[in-house]
Amino acid sequence: MDVDSARPIGPNQFLIRPFGFGGGTIGSPEVATVHCISAVHAAWNLGVRFFDTAPWYGIGRSERRLGQALGDLNVQRDKFWINTKVGKTLVPEPIRNESNKTYCLDGSVRTPRDTRTGFRVNYEYGADAIRRQHESSLQRLGHARVDSLTIHDIDYGYHDPEQLEEYLHQLDRDGGGGAEALEDMRASGAIRSIGCGCNLESRNAFSWENESHERLCERIADLVDLDFFVVAGGYTLLETRAMRRVFPLCQERGIRVIAATPFAGGWLVSSNQSPSYMYGPPSEGIERKTNALRRICHAYNVPLPAAAMQFQLAHSLVSAIIPGAKSAGEVEENYQLLQHAIPSALWTELRSQGLVDPEAPIPG
Repeated sequence: MDVDSARPIGPNQFLIRPFGFGGGTIGSPEVATVHCISAVHAAWNLGVRFFDTAPWYGIGRSERRLGQALGDLNVQRDKFWINTKVGKTLVPEPIRNESNKTYCLDGSVRTPRDTRTGFRVNYEYGADAIRRQHESSLQRLGHARVDSLTIHDIDYGYHDPEQLEEYLHQLDRDGGGGAEALEDMRASGAIRSIGCGCNLESRNAFSWENESHERLCERIADLVDLDFFVVAGGYTLLETRAMRRVFPLCQERGIRVIAATPFAGGWLVSSNQSPSYMYGPPSEGIERKTNALRRICHAYNVPLPAAAMQFQLAHSLVSAIIPGAKSAGEVEENYQLLQHAIPSALWTELRSQGLVDPEAPIPG
C-alpha cells in the first residue's frame, strides 16, 4: 500500500503522509523513556511526519517525550506535523486532594492525578482555557508551534448530559468563546488546522446505540469550523458505525479523518489471553467476528493487523492512520504490515461472508 503519497488534512490544502504516529502509548509510565524516544526516531526514519499526542496521554508525559524525541532529530520544524489536544487542563496538585477526583458513568476516574508528577486533569473548553492549554502544551513539547489542535473528549464517555451542555456552552462563540479562540489561532497562523475527537469505546458505546454521540459530533461541527475528526474505534475492520452519520457529515463539509486505533485498542494484535476491546471486555459478537476474520486472513497468509490497517487507509476521507507503538520494533512492524501484499480475493471473501461492511471501500 502507498504510504508515501501525501493526503490533504483539510480544505486548506495542507498535506500529510498517511502513515502517522499515535502518541498515546508513549505516555505510559510503564514504558521507559528511552524506548519511547527510540519509537519516535524509528517512525521518523520510516517516513512518518504526522505525530499525534495529547495532555491526557500520561498526564503530560506523552507530550514531553514526543517533544524531546523530535527535538533530538535536529530537523527543520516545518518538516513535520504535531497534533495535540485541548479541553483538558493539567492542574498542579502537590498534595493529593481526593475531593478533586470525579468519576465517569462507568465508574472510571475522569479527573485522574499523576502520582509521579502531582498534576491532575481538569476539563475546560472556553477561550481563555484553550489559549492557556495551547501554551502549556508548547512548554511540555519544547516546541514553539503545534500544527493542529484537536478538541478532546467532549463525549458521553466522560461527562453526564448536564456537563456536556456546559462544555458545549464554553465552546460556543456566544458562550465561553472556545470556538472563536481556535479559529482565531488558525487565522493568525499560530496553528494550521482544527480537529475534534470522535470515539467509540467501551465507556461510551451506549451513546452510539441511539445515535446520541453522532448528534453530538454534528453539534460540535456546527459550533467550530473543523478541518478533521480524529476517529477512534468508530471506523475499524470490526466496526464501521462512523459511516452512518459522521462520515457523511465530513463528506458534506469537507472535513477529513485521522483514523486512530486501527487495532481496536490492541485487541487485533494482542497475544494476551485476555486483551480488551476498545478498553473494555469484548462482546461475544466481536469475539466471533474476530475469529472469523483471523481464520480467513490465515488462509491467505495475511496478518490480521495488516488487513486492519490497510482497511482504514482505503477510505477516501482518511488522511492518515495513527497506530501507537512503544518501541522501535513495534513501529517497524506497523510499517511492514502496511507494506504487506493482500490479495483482492481476501477482501472478496470477507465481503461475501458479511465480515466487511458492503458500503466500506476496500483496498485495491
